[in-house]
Amino acid sequence: MRYPSAIHLSMLVLLCCGALACESLPSASSSTQPNTAFKLPALTAPRDSVELNIVFVDRPVSDPLLGKTLWREVDQVGTLSAEQRALIREAGILVGHVGSSPPEALQSLLNLSDQDLERQRREANGLPKTAARRVALPPGTETEVWSNEAVARRVLTLPEGKTLELENVRGLLRLKTERSQEGWARLDFTPELHHGQTGTRPFAAATGWMYRTTQEVMPCFAQQFSANLNVGEMLVLTCDRDRSGTLGQSLFQFEDATGPKQRLVIVHLAELREITPNRVRAD
Repeated sequence: MRYPSAIHLSMLVLLCCGALACESLPSASSSTQPNTAFKLPALTAPRDSVELNIVFVDRPVSDPLLGKTLWREVDQVGTLSAEQRALIREAGILVGHVGSSPPEALQSLLNLSDQDLERQRREANGLPKTAARRVALPPGTETEVWSNEAVARRVLTLPEGKTLELENVRGLLRLKTERSQEGWARLDFTPELHHGQTGTRPFAAATGWMYRTTQEVMPCFAQQFSANLNVGEMLVLTCDRDRSGTLGQSLFQFEDATGPKQRLVIVHLAELREITPNRVRAD
């Protein structure tokens, strides 16, 4: 009698093991196996971060609440240094400081967007009248705050008297945070105008030159400003609607299907996270 060779026996063992392994695997069509979705864990803010709530309110340019009604109740004096205040006012930019209890005019602006009529109108236009986001920034890092929507053409008169004609323009506030003392943070703002066609352009980074896809960027370093906030306080930013052709209007005004609009940007210092030191046990 002939016995199977060692090779044949090895192949038979492998086939049996493979069949047993397949039987032990769960069937994709089995209805008895529970379906579990793989979910990434929620992102947590860095322990030393500065947390901000940024709220955008879009209102008609003619809204009385955007004028003296609001700025009678908002502090424009103590927020910035006298030099910064003069530079940004000349550029048509308004910045005010509000405590943890917003004044009545600001509350009215925020509550207007909660009405059903306003909600239906902004949905019909495809552009929200009010939006908000929360950001957590480690000290020294920055975020981009878009201060209006794109405008096809803009004629801009700079404070030094130079006139520019820009196409496809959108305003941006580059916001950087620094912790100053316990319970306080400094917010640094640099206005920018993004305009023209989108393309790949070089920019300076910490490790050298890098490339990114963006429009032409016009940073307005002369109109940089900073403000110190305590937790719970907020800044209100918009433009002087009575000064046409200014940088402020290029930053905060635009037009949609219902007419000219002006954006109010509210930056609220929500929380300063702390790094809890490890306790050292004394022997």
